[in-house]
Amino acid sequence: MFRNKEVRDYTIKYVLVLILCGVALFFIIESYVNHIDEIYHQEIINSGQDYDTLLETGKISYSPAEYSSQINEHKRTLFVIAYGIFTVLGVTIYLFGLKLYKVPMDAIATIRRNSEDALEGDYNTPDFSSFTEGDISQFYFTYTKMVTAIKQSRDKELKEKEFLQDLIADISHQLKTPLATLTIYQDLLCNPNVSDEKKQEMLNVMGGQLSRMEWLILSLLKLARLESGAIEFIMKKEQLLPTIQLAVQNISMLSEAKNQTVNVSCDEALLLNHDRDWLAEALTNILKNATEYAPKGSSIDVTVESTSVMTMIHIKDYGMGIQPEAQSKIFKRFFRAKSEVNENSIGIGLSLSKGIVEGQGGDITVSSQVGKWSCFTVSFYHLETKG
Repeated sequence: MFRNKEVRDYTIKYVLVLILCGVALFFIIESYVNHIDEIYHQEIINSGQDYDTLLETGKISYSPAEYSSQINEHKRTLFVIAYGIFTVLGVTIYLFGLKLYKVPMDAIATIRRNSEDALEGDYNTPDFSSFTEGDISQFYFTYTKMVTAIKQSRDKELKEKEFLQDLIADISHQLKTPLATLTIYQDLLCNPNVSDEKKQEMLNVMGGQLSRMEWLILSLLKLARLESGAIEFIMKKEQLLPTIQLAVQNISMLSEAKNQTVNVSCDEALLLNHDRDWLAEALTNILKNATEYAPKGSSIDVTVESTSVMTMIHIKDYGMGIQPEAQSKIFKRFFRAKSEVNENSIGIGLSLSKGIVEGQGGDITVSSQVGKWSCFTVSFYHLETKG
């Protein structure tokens, strides 16, 4: 116990105070006894009689020699009793004070051990229910909140680090093919034996690969910003129809190339709290996916349902459909179905749409019947409360 510096210092200070109190008690008792002695002799002097007469008359019980012996005996007895009580009381107070002193010391020791564990990566906080002191319990509560906040910050940092590593690996993997194509074509263009017609063909391919790389990098940067929470959506309660029309316009060239018709059914007066530009991009990616899977000359239906609880945007194409095992993976980054109709597809558009929709408080799901149709549903719950 005394190996603890704080307990040792407390004991030394207490013993020093106890010694001072003991010395003070000695002088108090000595002064009291001397005062009694003075009163005894003063009474003899005031009586005007000698000691023998006073003894004979019974006014005093002891002769001066006997009185000195008796007063010393009583003094010793008084010292024994007083110092006995003083010692017992001092030890009792010391032990009680030590117990009280050890409460904050034990608290500090627990915090120290737990802090060392936290530095080693163990963020499990101990059970502090045994410490019921007001300030100490408040301190423990604050400490627990601090450790929890550090753990959450650490977990977030590790998650962001893993995401960044995965993102870099994904970018590296996806850029390998177009970079390899560009390198090969660049070498071929340097060959003087290649005809101008062939060079133009290769330049067109290189332009397509560069466009693909640009779209990939921009999309990945958007996805990274979404997943890291760096994008702040500007939410406004405005008409939904113009947002859908903007998305349809974005894929008009693709749908016209395949002679496809996009049918939109949405109440012009319908209002939705959303970020128009970002939601239009999310819907554009879904519509682009629909045009790729829908056959030439087919139609794509965009219908909107709205109730007092939620608003749902359905985008349905009548193409080959999606296999059941692929439906749970279709929103993952870089996932491509085995029946992918576009060999240049990267598999990031739907993942980006999911991030945008969820970032605005919505949800996106897919249902499909193989060989007949696929339907993506974007849902937004109405969270406004009436005051």
